[in-house]
Amino acid sequence: MPFESTYLRHTYSGFEPAQAFNVVYGGSFEHRLLSSKCATMVHQRLTFGEIRLETGCYDFPVIARGSMPRDAICIGFMAEGGDVTRYNTVSIGEEDIQIYPAGVELLYHASASSRWINFTIPEERLQETAVARTGRPLELPGRFASSVRLRAGGRAALTCLADDAMGIARSLEPTGGIAAELATEMCQSMTAGYVDALAAAPPVCTSDGSVTEQRHHHLILACERLVMSDEADITLSEIAQRSGYSLRALQLIFRRSVGMTPGRWFLNARLNGALRDLLVAGPTCTVADVAFRWGFRHMSRFSEQYRKVFGELPGRTLIRSRERHEFVR
Repeated sequence: MPFESTYLRHTYSGFEPAQAFNVVYGGSFEHRLLSSKCATMVHQRLTFGEIRLETGCYDFPVIARGSMPRDAICIGFMAEGGDVTRYNTVSIGEEDIQIYPAGVELLYHASASSRWINFTIPEERLQETAVARTGRPLELPGRFASSVRLRAGGRAALTCLADDAMGIARSLEPTGGIAAELATEMCQSMTAGYVDALAAAPPVCTSDGSVTEQRHHHLILACERLVMSDEADITLSEIAQRSGYSLRALQLIFRRSVGMTPGRWFLNARLNGALRDLLVAGPTCTVADVAFRWGFRHMSRFSEQYRKVFGELPGRTLIRSRERHEFVR
């Protein structure tokens, strides 16, 4: 049965990445900016029915937190910047690709420029292709995301496969897009490429290190949820006590897992929440309203912390947001 395809390309600049929630179709992510450096993010999506190929390219350090689509399995990897990127606090090897079960949580953290590629496919379709090509289904993770180390050159081959597909889609877009027959051939070729790469990979072994990283990932998310709740004035000592760790142990876990102290991590999450709210603020919204909503009780301190991260005062962000909304009207 021929596939209809669609191709989308969008460039986000300035503060716009903070509002890029659907970079993985069917999932939901929030992007957190880490500095005031001018940010540019290029997102591409190529869809073949229920199968999707997506890529995101960042020229800035970023944290993205959210969940993958609930109706399919995702296979992702770093085309560039794998040495400066972690997924769920786990470092990424040169030939590693990640398998994300449906609906799983993902914490993406890149300390410099990076580019990811993600292939989304219903698990039944993936396994049908695996059985047809190898005679057996693939061994896939159950509940949690995991890495698979491909044979030498495997990740580069998948990168070429994805880049070629995006290049074809981009070149044909002005003349009506990819014909159904070619789209079907491209989709089958991509699925086969991923199946062959996974089938040829050595078996996945769960190490004590990966179990520890998984536990630390869950700890960081649990602590963040606590801080982002109504208990905005909770201290780090109280967070450590509730998590069952000493304050020193909690600080070490954060430093090793995300490269910053828990206090800085939580502050960045709250500042980015304030940024998102200011970018969509209504005509009656004030900076004080937003600051209080995100747990900031001292306006001068909030303004200075905001300026240090985003390069401007929150009042300036609010003014530009209102001007933009007036222009759209």
